[in-house]
Amino acid sequence: MNRIVAIAEKEFLEIWRNRLFLALSFLVPFVMFVVFAYGISLDIENIPMSYIDQDNTLESRELINRFTLRYFRLQAPLRDIKEAEALLQRGALRAVVVVPPGFTRELYSGRKPSVQVLIDGGFPYTALTVKGYAEAISRAYSLELQRDWMAKKGMPLPPMPLKVEFRYLFNESLKSSFSLVPALIAIVLLVNPSVLTAISIAREKEFGTIYNIYSTPIRKIEFLAGKLIPYGIISMINFFVILLTIKVLFHIPMKGSLLDLLPAAVVYVLINVSIGLVISSLTHTVVSAQIITLIITTIPAFLYSGLLIPVANLGTEGRVMAH
Repeated sequence: MNRIVAIAEKEFLEIWRNRLFLALSFLVPFVMFVVFAYGISLDIENIPMSYIDQDNTLESRELINRFTLRYFRLQAPLRDIKEAEALLQRGALRAVVVVPPGFTRELYSGRKPSVQVLIDGGFPYTALTVKGYAEAISRAYSLELQRDWMAKKGMPLPPMPLKVEFRYLFNESLKSSFSLVPALIAIVLLVNPSVLTAISIAREKEFGTIYNIYSTPIRKIEFLAGKLIPYGIISMINFFVILLTIKVLFHIPMKGSLLDLLPAAVVYVLINVSIGLVISSLTHTVVSAQIITLIITTIPAFLYSGLLIPVANLGTEGRVMAH
């Protein structure tokens, strides 16, 4: 036990003396978490959008005004389709609503007027979301106009179509940050401890200081345990810092039990530190240890962890790789 403590103490001293390694241990996980937390979002809002109103009636303007929601950022009107296509091609706009001439006349004559929405398809996920927003807005406006017109004519109003009420559980506001930000804890605690541990032993091999260990009576298991303990402690400190950051910066409440989360975090950190130990035993330079560790941890962390796409929605091969 004394040998393990001695190795752990030696590792702590090396971390403290090496300012770069100290930053990698404490500053990088925090910065990595904050950058990803602010940068990753699946909320499609403030979409730059414009319009071409060729009808210029009260009804057409009212339809355009319906797009002034938090989902769209309405720009100045455009002159023609050519200008719209140019702005879409440059990426200045993501969508353009085109209201044709005679829109109101066809609307009140009982025919179905057409409204065109030009959407930038370069971002398929955003394009499909914009399409859904536009369809919902136009459908609601059309139904409202129809009922107003029938009320003015004294005609009996048709019964409302089937109304489906939705209730979202666990994330009622549907904020992607409530889902993604807590998930980043697992990403940071997977990548950072593995990289730190892999570097620590690979560095001793590269600088030749590992031979000093060979000349001592310390056993392999004691050496590995002494290397594992410091980075396990550092990772748990980072774990609590990240939890505090989630609460203070992102105002995301913790609904579960910390007592249940803590043992799972300890096991998770020990496993990831062990991954770094395995990689460091197979490499001889710091650079190779870094590259291999980042490849092994980063790719699965983002593609197969369920962070962006639920594992259940992956194909058969993807689910196999995720597990």
